[in-house]
Amino acid sequence: MHARHLEVDARFPILAIALAVALLPIIGAAAPAHAAARSCIVSEAKAVWDAGASDVEAGGAVAAADGILTFTGGTGVLEPVGPTGSVSFDGTLVYTSAAGVTTTLSAPTIVIDGTKGTLLFDVQPEGTELVPQAPLADVDLGAAAVSESGDTLNLDGVGAATDPTGEGRDVLWSGTLSGLDLTIAADCATPEASADAAAAEKDAEGTGILVPVVVVGVAALFAALLAVGSVQRRKRNSARTAQPEQVHDPLP
Repeated sequence: MHARHLEVDARFPILAIALAVALLPIIGAAAPAHAAARSCIVSEAKAVWDAGASDVEAGGAVAAADGILTFTGGTGVLEPVGPTGSVSFDGTLVYTSAAGVTTTLSAPTIVIDGTKGTLLFDVQPEGTELVPQAPLADVDLGAAAVSESGDTLNLDGVGAATDPTGEGRDVLWSGTLSGLDLTIAADCATPEASADAAAAEKDAEGTGILVPVVVVGVAALFAALLAVGSVQRRKRNSARTAQPEQVHDPLP
């Protein structure tokens, strides 16, 4: 009899643990998701580079005049944190490098990583294969101003210093690289971002209700199991107390 009662008592903590484990997926699903990093679509971008490119033939969205290269119509994506991202332009540059090789640069791109930037180009010296997106110059964006106005992210860098990379020294023109003026406006209110924000807000509202309900439910179930166990113990104790003591007759 005592063994059976002990077996029943042992079931209560096991049941409580099993219920808690079963409810873990519900609690996990109710936990709020971290908001995804916001990306902003570049709507306007212009770069004016005092590159010392006096003998450069420009085409497409790149113009050359008095050694200054102007890039317009840039597209790309920026993230406000950092900021980080890239802006690409159409256009080509054809010139004779310092090594005397006719070289074509195309697909100019400015990669932004906080206070640092890099100018990349597709490079194709005459008679060789094209080298995609080679880093030719470093850009110091430490003084660039980053601001937000409504849903628009703005980056304005005036006179950012530029220096040729090791690869750039081999393929660029012989002129001295100077300052780069960079102006970017990016739209952060994309339809996808708005939809994600609305969904995140809805999930957060549901989470605020669901988590307390789950916690209270677990506590109530655990308390109920303890109460049932306590009642059964009291019944057993009462039964033992009420049971008449057996009196053995003395031996004849």
